[in-house]
Amino acid sequence: MPRTGHFILHSNVMPKITAGRYELRTEQTGLPFEVEPESTHIQVAAPRYTMPVDQILSSFPPANAEGAFGDRLPQIVLKRRTLPWERNPAGAIAPSPTPWLALVVVAEGEATLSTATPVRECVTPGTALLDPGDKDVEQGLYLGVTETVVKKVFPCKEDLELLAHVREVDVNDTELANGDDDGWLAVVLANRLPVFDKAAGKPVRYMACLVNLEGQLEALPKPQPPKASFEFALAQDWSVLATVNALGSADAQVMGNVAIGNVVLPSPALGPGAPRAQAALAAANANAKGARLGAALDGGTTMQQPTVSKQWSASATQKVAAAALDPDAKRMVRDTMALGFRLPIELYAQEKVLRFPLLAHWSFTTNEGATFETLMQDLDVGLLGSVPEVAPNSPASQAQPEVVQTGHIGLAHRTRRGDPLRAWYRGPCVPFPTPRDSNAKDEPLALAHSADQLRRVIPDGREDLALAAAFEIGRLLALSQLSVVSALLRFRAEQFGAGRVREILAELMPFALPDLRDERVDLGRFVAMQVLPVLAKNTDRMIGPQRPVADPGRPLRVDGDLDKLVAAGLGFDLAALKKRADAVGLLSALQTTGVPLAVQPGQAPSEKLVIPALRAALQGELQRTLAVAAPPTKGVIGGVRRAQAARMPDALDDLIANAPADEDDEEAQP
Repeated sequence: MPRTGHFILHSNVMPKITAGRYELRTEQTGLPFEVEPESTHIQVAAPRYTMPVDQILSSFPPANAEGAFGDRLPQIVLKRRTLPWERNPAGAIAPSPTPWLALVVVAEGEATLSTATPVRECVTPGTALLDPGDKDVEQGLYLGVTETVVKKVFPCKEDLELLAHVREVDVNDTELANGDDDGWLAVVLANRLPVFDKAAGKPVRYMACLVNLEGQLEALPKPQPPKASFEFALAQDWSVLATVNALGSADAQVMGNVAIGNVVLPSPALGPGAPRAQAALAAANANAKGARLGAALDGGTTMQQPTVSKQWSASATQKVAAAALDPDAKRMVRDTMALGFRLPIELYAQEKVLRFPLLAHWSFTTNEGATFETLMQDLDVGLLGSVPEVAPNSPASQAQPEVVQTGHIGLAHRTRRGDPLRAWYRGPCVPFPTPRDSNAKDEPLALAHSADQLRRVIPDGREDLALAAAFEIGRLLALSQLSVVSALLRFRAEQFGAGRVREILAELMPFALPDLRDERVDLGRFVAMQVLPVLAKNTDRMIGPQRPVADPGRPLRVDGDLDKLVAAGLGFDLAALKKRADAVGLLSALQTTGVPLAVQPGQAPSEKLVIPALRAALQGELQRTLAVAAPPTKGVIGGVRRAQAARMPDALDDLIANAPADEDDEEAQP
């Protein structure tokens, strides 16, 4: 398991078998009689036409997002590590290192997204799939693209292995695990950067599509030599179909070759899917509401229509937000995000249109936002004291930096109240030795707790902010170190809390608390040691029964006669008790035998005995508490050093010293 913040990349995780139907045949041999073989049919299930929602952990860019995404490849993270390799895209049974999934990024106008279609029609006609009856849904979606778009946008067969990998992360790392349960994630990358259209100066709307490549590897483009740079250009622009009024001119659809504006509209391709495609065209035209025709179908000219940014900001974003409030939001949001990608290109394309089953899709917009590259290009790297560029022959161009011999430079300064002032600043390097704030060489400098304590006002009335800036820079550098922050948190959790408790106890206790200057108090250990005895005393209620109800226990070890031990513990003479028992019986002898008591019933204890005893008990309990909170180190016993412990009287010494003199003691007589 990798550490938090780290992950391990694996090229793939191959399953033992691929998805499909299998037959297990069991035969028994070596028996004196014949046994009929047993056949069992099993199915290894895997997604094929739709991706379950619980298998998608995250995607980038986010769905319905708008930002500068042109410097990072889109990706989708799947929960099951073997998912991209659970089918063989070549139509074989054996597992293949070539994944059957590909993440394709198409711009608006380059492809068409179908509506709910029977799965047998979601692949290119004539494509042979392994076990066509293996389907996870009855209806699915497909991405329709022409051969031109496939050659310009889709990855080649050799790139598929490089666009899928497995990450092993720590399940406790919320940034990397994305809520996964075992720390193994499958990642599928796109091969196209969703860049901004710098030539036209407008945002571009994209759709990321996770497609199934089974049986269509040969349709993928061949490897091309790498290019050092590229610019955004539509692989093919079919957006003009959204502006055609299909219901207004039947001749334009049926006859074709009709010039409308600067567009030559070809005749629609008649085939099995023509009625459905014509219905889709009618629905698209109903949404267009008579929009003007624009560029040619090959994307060679600029379209005469509102910019994509206006279309997206004014229409798509609002429609997606409104669809999210619908009770059937799951379907409505996806359908609304697909607006602009449901052009019936199959009706008018003069080349072959390929169909790829679509398992997941989401749309986003790339705008002219700031990227890391643009931020670095706009970064002002001028050193301190550099003169900004100003217009020539202007009064500002004649001004020089305000520098003095002490190494200070005058800079514009704005106070917390917003007043514009001039202040002095200098760095650590100066052209002469600097005097200390303290006259004594061995005297330490005053400890500063904030940068404001180091602000100095010099004779000209300005502030010298050099030391204050150095304090603040040093504080920020220290806080950037994880070890310093951890030490501060430990101090606040342990020493700060212990100091606060000590101050409260010092006000309540009538005697001085022992000095813990050289000791480290661990309140956490103290609490743990206090909790353990409570748990041990209430195991049945707090922990649960740990031992059987009938527990014989361990045998007691008694050294000597048990009667003598009991009599000595109770404080009476065993010989006298036995002698009396011979005359009146053992029970009567025990009843008449008195046990010595320290205080007779009804008699108040002496203050000379009680107060020292209570004080000694309180002092002992406090020492025990400190001994638990501050574990003994070398040379320390119970929080007190050995030398101090040897000189400190204990509770017994206090009792002997304060005990009253016995009148029967002959040595006490004068």
